[in-house]
Amino acid sequence: MVPGPLRLAALLPLALLALAQVFPSSGGRYLYSDGTVQELLPTEEGFRLRYLREGRVFREDRLKKAPEGLYLLGVGLPEGYFPFEPPLLLYPARLELGLAWGGSARFQGQRVALSARVEGVEGVRVGAGAFNAFRVRVAYTTERGGTDLQELYLVPGLGVVAYRAGGVWVGLLRRP
Repeated sequence: MVPGPLRLAALLPLALLALAQVFPSSGGRYLYSDGTVQELLPTEEGFRLRYLREGRVFREDRLKKAPEGLYLLGVGLPEGYFPFEPPLLLYPARLELGLAWGGSARFQGQRVALSARVEGVEGVRVGAGAFNAFRVRVAYTTERGGTDLQELYLVPGLGVVAYRAGGVWVGLLRRP
């Protein structure tokens, strides 16, 4: 067990990063253990986050930076682009233990709600290295009864280094 002052000193770099934005401002290309490649492309208003498998884009999130955090404007799918009305706050500008946020929006003809909470700060080891990360539990629910639960391991200034969804663990293999 690390004594209190030393534990605090070990968490200080993560606390300072928590004030930084979620993703690196220069963008980057991320490879995950499930074969997904994410391309983070900076834009004037924020980012486009493209998801690829076997070199083909299957999804693109449009994200907007604002003083209060990072918003999901909409999702591009093979069938077209679908906006969130209003945009959903994905990540607040500052993360801290116990912080909770959420919201709801219209998406593809139905109401979608997002609920998230920073549940811990943990060390996580993945193919890309070892990181101290915020463990964030995120739930998406729809008015038609759909639910998607995820546990994200988020490093501010880098992004999601690992996640668990549907009992499947996916880790970052290569980072920008």
